[in-house]
Amino acid sequence: MKKLLFGLVFFITGSGIVSAQDSIPAETKKPLEKAPFESGYFIDDQTVSLPPAHTLQLVLQHRFGTIQNHFSDMFGIWGSSNIRFGLDYTITKNLLVGIGETKNKLMTDFQIKYTFIRQQKGGFPLTIAVYGDMGIDGRKSDAFGTEFKNRDRFSYFGELMIARRFCKMFSAQVGLAWVHYNIVDSSDARSKRDDHVNSWYNSNIQLSGIGRLKVSPQTSIIATYSQCLLTYTNTMPWPNAGLGVEISTSTHTFQIYLAAANGIVPQEVAFYNDKNPYNGAILIGFNITRLWTF
Repeated sequence: MKKLLFGLVFFITGSGIVSAQDSIPAETKKPLEKAPFESGYFIDDQTVSLPPAHTLQLVLQHRFGTIQNHFSDMFGIWGSSNIRFGLDYTITKNLLVGIGETKNKLMTDFQIKYTFIRQQKGGFPLTIAVYGDMGIDGRKSDAFGTEFKNRDRFSYFGELMIARRFCKMFSAQVGLAWVHYNIVDSSDARSKRDDHVNSWYNSNIQLSGIGRLKVSPQTSIIATYSQCLLTYTNTMPWPNAGLGVEISTSTHTFQIYLAAANGIVPQEVAFYNDKNPYNGAILIGFNITRLWTF
């Protein structure tokens, strides 16, 4: 009888413990906030945003000449231009790889972007990503001087990006980047090694900031500014500033803007911008992206 009572008590107590454990609510993961930007491309910068997983992205980027000649070249439309054609693929929701071809310097570039933490509703307040680009200069060897080596063709750009969607209308991002060229163009002031502003003769650090203000469900005002930190005073590389309009749908993004840099590959914008926006060296540019999800 004692064994029967002991077993009954054990059964009731154990059932209560199991029931109590089942009644404890499991910790739920906070939902993700909407991406702070519609596109990964933002005038001359990259953003933390990626297309959905298993998405192919076609990219067309165009830069006209500066508007300083006014009607003589139709505000740069007939002037010297630069263009890049690229293809990106989002392998997972956090990882993108891409390849592109640029007219200036016949540049082939390979890029990678990884978003390792995303902003949550009522949780972590930021989206953080890293971006990298490796460029290969495709010009003939005599463009590099008399002691040419294949490694002289390579250049690199790496950036840490931190962004936040503050509300439905406004998002912003800051970025800190390292840029490096294996060989520096001998035609500009940085070839004078003894007079160089810093010991990083082939490298520099860039600080950037971008912002987007939505004015309708599909239209936004976009602005950007970037500046190399280790540079000469009153000489190139000049800072890059841009202001424009973005129109986006579920599969397309179109940006048209005024900016300073004629380069498109990020290390070219950071390291070789010879257009001074403070002197009115502004050009018209546009970016177009098209998505296909598989």
